[in-house]
Amino acid sequence: MKYKSTRNGDSEYSFEQALFSGYAPDGGLFVPTSLPSITTDEHLIPWSKLTFSELAYSVLRMFISPMEIDDVDLKEICTKSYLADDFDDETLVPVKKLGSAFVAELFHGPTFCFKDIGMRPVIHLLSHFATLRKKKN
Repeated sequence: MKYKSTRNGDSEYSFEQALFSGYAPDGGLFVPTSLPSITTDEHLIPWSKLTFSELAYSVLRMFISPMEIDDVDLKEICTKSYLADDFDDETLVPVKKLGSAFVAELFHGPTFCFKDIGMRPVIHLLSHFATLRKKKN
């Protein structure tokens, strides 16, 4: 999976380059060069039976090339990101019915803030790549 800028899609970047850069060199946001196809039978139904960390792995695998992070390391990153002991609800993100709507409660993490869901894997991904860079030097 490669990434490009929302302002100028001529250049392609790896996941690692996009992650460490934050913004593209031209000030745009990084987006995938193509989006994976997700189907009910192949993805949504099987995903409904996964743990949160397994689901995170399955989704991230679609956006991170195995050439950049192998399956073992990505699974470990996802597992470390969503340890049940770090959340005060066993489902990590309970979904509650509110009238005719369903609401995901994103405040059950260690800081009681929605960022616990999105930023925990980012921290572990940054650490993974930083460790690889340190080994190269």
